[in-house]
Amino acid sequence: MNQKNPKDTQNFITSKKHVKEILNHTDINKQNDVIEIGSGKGHFTKELAQISRSLTAIEIDKNLCRATQKAVEPFENVEVIHTDILKFAFPQKINYKILGNIPYNISTDIVKKIVFESKAKYSYLIVEKGFSKRLQNLQRALGLLLMVEMDIKILTKVPRTYFHPKPGVDSVLIILERHEPLISKKNYEQYQTFVYKWVNKEYRALFTKNQFRQALKHAKIDDLNNMNVKQFLSLFNSYTLFNK
Repeated sequence: MNQKNPKDTQNFITSKKHVKEILNHTDINKQNDVIEIGSGKGHFTKELAQISRSLTAIEIDKNLCRATQKAVEPFENVEVIHTDILKFAFPQKINYKILGNIPYNISTDIVKKIVFESKAKYSYLIVEKGFSKRLQNLQRALGLLLMVEMDIKILTKVPRTYFHPKPGVDSVLIILERHEPLISKKNYEQYQTFVYKWVNKEYRALFTKNQFRQALKHAKIDDLNNMNVKQFLSLFNSYTLFNK
């Protein structure tokens, strides 16, 4: 289960015991259609085929794609697709869950694609631990952009010893759980602009001095470095009211 540029180092989880242990932290079952991001040599794919209703495995590397196809030959509920996940068109009319061990170099691109292009309510991703923290960080643009669509939680640590070859960083299994959008589609572009200016501390480009004071008071913010989701959305709502 690994979606990487073929020229990059591959880090596989090959132990059946470890694969099952990780999958036990998910809620994937026989009622679910699943999309796997990066099937690698098919170690996760084989197990997923047995616990899901149907499985679409995406793999960018041609040789790994063949290895996956060979691994899942006995199963009739698996489709293996040789393509780049960043070019893959997620289904729009069916429900499905996503599972993937995603490469560090394009983690942000993959997460954004899942959040903004897929319809998956639940996505399970093995990612670098530091990256998982950045996804949850409301001081960063990425965290602020994702929070209006997803709740992101760490489910369990994935030890370095589970991978071959062993990576130099810690990994975790996270869940992205989709909720009702906190920003309407028509306001999202404006929200993006607000987020990028905010994280760059361009407060004067967003508010007058008096407006800023009012917005902070209304949101009950005492510390700009310690805000919750509700407080940040209150700031944005003030911004939209001041700029009608």
